[in-house]
Amino acid sequence: MARYFISTTNHVMVMDEEGVELSSRAALGDMLRMALIEILRDEGSQTGVNEYAAHAYDETGKLVMTARVSFSLTDQ
Repeated sequence: MARYFISTTNHVMVMDEEGVELSSRAALGDMLRMALIEILRDEGSQTGVNEYAAHAYDETGKLVMTARVSFSLTDQ
């Protein structure tokens, strides 16, 4: 299992200092997807920010995966 450290960005960057052990890159992708969905759901209407990103780093500090999500709402 590999340990990954995740940073998330919306209007504020949050760095993970503990990390999480995951069995595969597919599991990492799933985790990033779920994290961004939760942030968008929990904070989107409160902050007015509609674009979020997550960056995954390995134990050496190398960026290994990036995920982005955005939401657009247009009143017609």
